[in-house]
Amino acid sequence: MKKQFLTPTEVAEMLQLKKNTVYDMIKRGDLKASKMGKQFRIRLTDVYEYMGENKGPEDENNIIICGQDALLDILCAYFNRGGIKNVKAFRSPLGSYNGLYEMYQNEGYIATAHLWDGETDTYNIPFVTKMLPGEQIAVFHLVNRLQGMYVKKGNPKQIVSIDDLLRKDVVMVNREKGSGIRVYLDEMLKLKGISPKQIKGYQNKNMATSHLQAAAMIARGNGDVSFGNERAGKQVEEIEFIPLKKESYDMIVRCEDLDKPAYAMLINIIQSEEFQEEVQALHGYDVTGMGERIF
Repeated sequence: MKKQFLTPTEVAEMLQLKKNTVYDMIKRGDLKASKMGKQFRIRLTDVYEYMGENKGPEDENNIIICGQDALLDILCAYFNRGGIKNVKAFRSPLGSYNGLYEMYQNEGYIATAHLWDGETDTYNIPFVTKMLPGEQIAVFHLVNRLQGMYVKKGNPKQIVSIDDLLRKDVVMVNREKGSGIRVYLDEMLKLKGISPKQIKGYQNKNMATSHLQAAAMIARGNGDVSFGNERAGKQVEEIEFIPLKKESYDMIVRCEDLDKPAYAMLINIIQSEEFQEEVQALHGYDVTGMGERIF
């Protein structure tokens, strides 16, 4: 498995810390980081070393669950308390499309996704069948979430729909390629016949690489609107969330892995009442159907 590098924002989300706290950890030398240009990058293995894990995610017996949602941290914690010898579950911050690609390239990866197909108005399965050709794949439903737009508190520019992206006074902060919300936006633009070149900010290099970063960038005034899920939007006080669509967030597993004790344990966890109640207690999740196999 290849090494993965994270931004300080991604590490902050992963450890449930403020971004400034991560920068302080880097300055003190508590967390190893490399400076690439003006930006810090942190190896995923160094994050787990800081957390006190003796075994890193690159050990071949371990499971890597790709996705940016905080519920995956809870899932990993449940799994790692289960005590399967020599096996740990770790989370990678790779988004939906990139997680499926990584799963295709490597054993030991599980993808999570919220990829909307505009032609069928369905989530994930059209992408799974295209991106994992020749594989026998199982898809398990996790949660339903609201995805939408982040705007400044009070919505001073009265942004209410994707059509407002065409306005000359509106600047968008785009999401990274491969994220579920970026796929949704691109699909919607295609259906509406809107060229990305018509949208201010669409092709800027300064993109948000997570839901929380997208909300924070709008709060800081880097743009007028960005995209993400409701839960992350509620974590930033200076923005408002405008819902656009209820999405299905699902987990993708190879069928050949389902009989392995570690993978069977993961499925048992997401189907358990205890885990579902803990996730439901967090804002922004509908756990109806959690753990059901949908493909």
